[in-house]
Amino acid sequence: MFSSEILSSIPGKITSTTQGFSLILPELVIGFWILISLFADLFLHGKPAKFANSWRYFITQLGLLLALGLAFQRLNQGLSGFVSFQLFQVNIGSNTTNALILALGVLLIGLNQLHRKGFSLEENIGFSSILLGSLLTSMSAHFLTVFLSLELISMGTYILVGMRKDAKGARAALPYVLFGLGTSAILVYGISLIYGLSGNMYLFSADISRGLSTANPVYAYLALGLLAVGILFKMAWVPFHPWSPDVLESLPAGWMSWISVAPKIAVSVLGIKLIHYFPLSMVSTISLLAIATLLVGNLAAMTQKNSKRLLAYSSIAHGGFMAMVWLFPADQALKALLFYGCLYGISTYLVFYQVDDVTGDSIQSDDMNRWAGYAQHNPIRAATLSVGLIALIGLPPAGTFLAKVSYFTQLWEKYQNGQQTIVLVLLAIALILTAVSVFYYLRIPYHIYLKKGASELGLPKTKLSGRDWGYVLMAILLIGALINPNLFFELLKV
Repeated sequence: MFSSEILSSIPGKITSTTQGFSLILPELVIGFWILISLFADLFLHGKPAKFANSWRYFITQLGLLLALGLAFQRLNQGLSGFVSFQLFQVNIGSNTTNALILALGVLLIGLNQLHRKGFSLEENIGFSSILLGSLLTSMSAHFLTVFLSLELISMGTYILVGMRKDAKGARAALPYVLFGLGTSAILVYGISLIYGLSGNMYLFSADISRGLSTANPVYAYLALGLLAVGILFKMAWVPFHPWSPDVLESLPAGWMSWISVAPKIAVSVLGIKLIHYFPLSMVSTISLLAIATLLVGNLAAMTQKNSKRLLAYSSIAHGGFMAMVWLFPADQALKALLFYGCLYGISTYLVFYQVDDVTGDSIQSDDMNRWAGYAQHNPIRAATLSVGLIALIGLPPAGTFLAKVSYFTQLWEKYQNGQQTIVLVLLAIALILTAVSVFYYLRIPYHIYLKKGASELGLPKTKLSGRDWGYVLMAILLIGALINPNLFFELLKV
């Protein structure tokens, strides 16, 4: 039987475990809603697909809206503190990040429903796992929760990637899962080395800073390198990017864009915390990896004639661009990342969904001719798609122009302060490749407006629908961000 000492200590342990749960109500709602979705699906099994999908959408949207409302309430109240043995930390950075990720999740599910996409239990669980993992990643203050949160993201992506049962889907899913398992093992080994060098696993502990700074540099950099493998895999940074094109090409628009957006924002915020606390300088390493990722993503995209594969390679470049904030001062890095991440997410949705409308699930080596005559059949969609592509480039009238200008400005200030040549090289290459991206992003508008279409191409009809108004709304948000960017910062309190 249990001793009296053990029994008397249980209330204290429960109190410590539940400490700060009032600070993470949005995340608790999402976790609880996953269980509700599983339970509710017991009653939907065997029902007609349309009926079951409608109820899954309703249940998911209800949970998302509740969590989003709680997230904005937490943001307005400025709540902060540690949660559950200090495994998580709630602060202004995590509050704004999670409010943004939840808002993008609400938008994604709304777009999926407008497009009358199927919503199976597996897709629901995959989407929710990525969402919860991303929310927890931004709050993690301990290497144990970092690992578990990243694995939760991975589990969601494994589910979504494995949904496609044909040869193309299997070819994309198997290498991704195997590569993901391998990088997870490497991540655990890196965490174990950090613990061995410091005797601590709390991200902000002085023991970690002291242990890494006094350890043999070989072991210190080896530990950080192994840790980086697991993190950069989620960002699809070179050389951990080969999975991305095949995986994204095989997915429908909703899951393709969700995997491209939510994990990258969350992991970028995690990187800001890690980079600015570790005592070792990693400016040269980050700059070199960013240069390689930008080059591979942009140059590979130039050679693509398949729309989805072109966007998949461009998302690699955007991942490299997004994580360049790790070189900026922490406060400026968070603001730049959230602004860029929000607009990148909206423009990704706007473009990916329209590409899915036209190209469908078929995977062709060259599908550019399917865009011919698109402007004549769908002038509104053609215009909004062009706005989305211009936003991905980072040109006016899209707000991403200001986001990219802020990135370039911060890089220039970084060079001015440190006089490190590698930072200047990164800035120059980022500017050049932004100009290069005009070539492949505008390839689609070229076919839309300058090529004549044929009736047998099966282009969408001109009749306006709910999805058209969704495209218009997203285009207005992208343009409005250029006209009044301060509205975004006021909304997210950054």
